Amino acid sequence: MQLTAAAKRETRLAFEHCRKVISNFPAPYANAGIQYLNRFDPDLHAGSTNYICLLLPYWLQEAAGAATETCRKLAEANVFGMLHFHLQDERIDRAAASGRTHIALSQLLNAEMNIRYASLFSSSASFGEALRLCTAEWASGLAAEKEHRLLFERPRAIAARSAPLLLCPLALFEENESRRRRALHAVRETLVTLQMADDWADYAEDLREGSANCLVSFYRKEYAIPEEVPVTAAEIDDAVYVRGLLSPYAGLAARRQRELEAYREDFPALVGFHEALAGDLERIAAGIEQEKNSLSLGGFNYWLLGREEPSE
Repeated sequence: MQLTAAAKRETRLAFEHCRKVISNFPAPYANAGIQYLNRFDPDLHAGSTNYICLLLPYWLQEAAGAATETCRKLAEANVFGMLHFHLQDERIDRAAASGRTHIALSQLLNAEMNIRYASLFSSSASFGEALRLCTAEWASGLAAEKEHRLLFERPRAIAARSAPLLLCPLALFEENESRRRRALHAVRETLVTLQMADDWADYAEDLREGSANCLVSFYRKEYAIPEEVPVTAAEIDDAVYVRGLLSPYAGLAARRQRELEAYREDFPALVGFHEALAGDLERIAAGIEQEKNSLSLGGFNYWLLGREEPSE
């Protein structure tokens, strides 16, 4: 994803502030926390950052009439929340991982998230209600993770594992019920497509680990594969690269984009982010089909197709 200069500046500022806070954690959590934070820093690892986590406050800023300082506090809260819930997910997914440090570090990060969000709600009761709502939604997403038909029957559950991010629109639109409802819907829909994009990249790993995966679920539905029948990465490869599975899969995201166009006036940057996600899936699918069609021309024609025109 290409960021504007302003977005890069705000992203860098959020990581700098969070790194400073984590450096004051007690040993050994300061060092472990900074190492973990660095895994998501785009200045250190291009492509590894969840940009919706960092930039959502700014994407909603104009609609909310929020000050930049408020958005910065939200961005920092989201970074701490991202780290906390990633650690929780890793502990759940890999029960044998180095647990003691991760559990304590996760709680330290969670405290920093809550401190920042608590100051942005009108009252402790309002914050408590929002936190309870988002945490319960996150927990329900974990409980539903092994259900393979979520993409079609309960798509909101796909976004639920990122539900703590909903604290951002809940804080920004606390006093505007209509905007809050629309923002929550737009964010949830974007999170579904974001998960679809991640799952396209991760289906082989998810199959190895037994994790739910949107592309695998789509494959089962398209080819009527019963839940009890195992699916292999080679079968998904064949469906994608031979039978064109990715095109209708990308079509789901494209339909979601058409629905979200009604939200563009309120949240142009958020809808633009979704448009980029859906467009990437469509371009990848089209590229696979183009390559397949080129190869079907036969060796000689494919060679001719790839030749450069002779210079005059």
